[in-house]
Amino acid sequence: MPNWGSPAPAVLTVELDLEVVTQGEPPPEPLTGEAADKLCWALAEDLQRILGPLHQYGFVVLGGLYDVTEILRPGLPIVDSLAELYRRSLPDTRFQPQVMAIGTQGAEFPMPEIAPQRRPGSGPLLCIPFVFLGEPEAMDALSPRLEQQLLEKGRASLRTGQLIQDSFGVQPLNLSFATFNDLCALMKIQLEHAGFGPLWQLLESALFIDQPPARIELPEGNLIIVDGTEAFARFLTFRQWSAEHPDSEHPAADYGRFHQLQRQYTAGLAAHGLQVHSVEHAVALRDDNLDKALSEARMCAMPANTQHVNEIVTQSDHWTDVAGISLTEHSRPGLGPIAFTVLVRSGDGRILHYANQYPLAPEAVSHTRDLWRATAERFGLELEVIQPGDVLHTPSRDQLLPWPEAIGPSH
Repeated sequence: MPNWGSPAPAVLTVELDLEVVTQGEPPPEPLTGEAADKLCWALAEDLQRILGPLHQYGFVVLGGLYDVTEILRPGLPIVDSLAELYRRSLPDTRFQPQVMAIGTQGAEFPMPEIAPQRRPGSGPLLCIPFVFLGEPEAMDALSPRLEQQLLEKGRASLRTGQLIQDSFGVQPLNLSFATFNDLCALMKIQLEHAGFGPLWQLLESALFIDQPPARIELPEGNLIIVDGTEAFARFLTFRQWSAEHPDSEHPAADYGRFHQLQRQYTAGLAAHGLQVHSVEHAVALRDDNLDKALSEARMCAMPANTQHVNEIVTQSDHWTDVAGISLTEHSRPGLGPIAFTVLVRSGDGRILHYANQYPLAPEAVSHTRDLWRATAERFGLELEVIQPGDVLHTPSRDQLLPWPEAIGPSH
């Protein structure tokens, strides 16, 4: 609208004891409309104390505790949602200053998509989001004040702290105001300190709509491209990974590290609301022209319901006289299975089927086991599951191997 400036979003950060978070309980339920209104006025008083008079601005607060990943999402949709709810509350499209709290109506938020997700283990830093709205000239004056003063001076009052403790049933260690830019800076520092600086490069590209696509490639072989709300993560089988890392002295451990990083990066992106696609290996993904690489990634993306990557080594057209089916689980400490080798043998020792299957998500592990257990039952057999506790591979490191005894004495 012509007399609306750009919204200025910020949060009150609520830091909890890490021991409380690690117990796995979800964050508290959001507040009712009445409780959210009390919290809203308490925050408004704190912010006027910190920033000075704010009577010319609209102020809208969400009465819930949110994980940072729920707030920092591609395009920052929570800001648009709060601005939209504020506009709907006005009698016409012209801006008018007012204070507005968003709480539950019955058991629901007015916009379900912005209700806190309350994922178990969220935190230890939770946030109460709010947005200032106003006319363009007023917003141009407020945004610099927020960036310069909010984090430096932005401690919540004792009254606000007591209200949060009473309303949500939590005991915060710290309560501080921060802008969205402050949140981004904090996340960047935390990720870099934990050794995940490249993940921030991807998130930064996704969060702000004016950012170009981004690509990272790690020494371990992980390659991820982000464009807006979508992420494309290249998947490498052991054979493909080995071709790129011929000098690895510990291929089993190093390939396990590839999987560990793949899971950590894709889980981090998904937590921030990105749609993550697994992508088949293709040379063009590393092209110097990022637009070309992105186009290739879209073409090579696997269907969303893909459970695993299937790599056939030996395949007979006719399964006759099936005498045994074994599943060797290749795993690394702390990761669980990262690949399976399935072997189907005939009564005379012939290999009817030899393939490697790579689960693309943790839930695909049980899917693979169930699939081959059901296959064995169709032949009147019991699936032999072998867990060597490591990644078994050929001396040439070009293929995964089943447990040697599963091949049979004639091989």
